[in-house]
Amino acid sequence: MLRSLSVLLLSCSIAASQTPPPAPAPTPAPEPTPAAVEVVVPTFPNATCPIMGKKVSQPLFIDTELGRFWVCCKPCFKKIRANVPAAHKTAYPVVTDAKNTTCPVSGKPIGEGAPLVTLQGHRFAVHSEAEVALAQQHSQTTLVKLLRPGVRDVGNKTCPLTGEAVAANAFVVIGDAIVHLAAGKGLADVKDASAVLAKAEELAKTPPQPEARK
Repeated sequence: MLRSLSVLLLSCSIAASQTPPPAPAPTPAPEPTPAAVEVVVPTFPNATCPIMGKKVSQPLFIDTELGRFWVCCKPCFKKIRANVPAAHKTAYPVVTDAKNTTCPVSGKPIGEGAPLVTLQGHRFAVHSEAEVALAQQHSQTTLVKLLRPGVRDVGNKTCPLTGEAVAANAFVVIGDAIVHLAAGKGLADVKDASAVLAKAEELAKTPPQPEARK
């Protein structure tokens, strides 16, 4: 009897030693990292200076009624102003017809006999004469909306970085949104793209405050 009991205990001990340990709990999958929001300032530059024929310097440009011209040196500004159409023909020798059906300024449909605007080698229609001057004044954002389908204009009148009034052609594109900035502000000033975009959208819903009388 005792021998049988000993054999049984020995068998149980051997079986217990042969039992595989429990499998470790599965490690939870890491949370996916959200994709970074793209922040860019699209440009549509001429390759060579229309005055000197040299390679342009990106920081040197002048805005005109025919869009923006990049130059090689500051003295070229005066010569461009003296004859903007001639400078445009040299800087942008090929003019492409956009054949757009929507006004890039107002978003309204283009009808028959709509006015045409030429900016930096691109000819396009605007809804009415009222949009011509606006297209010329805001040439760079107008070209972004014309040439990058799907981009939307937040329409903020106050800079989300400084709280100041925005300036023409001072902007960044965050994801698919054009965010307007104050003069002197640009890509390098946007540290937190999502926060800047959220602030701009909030400001777009609030009319800009009138300047205080001095």
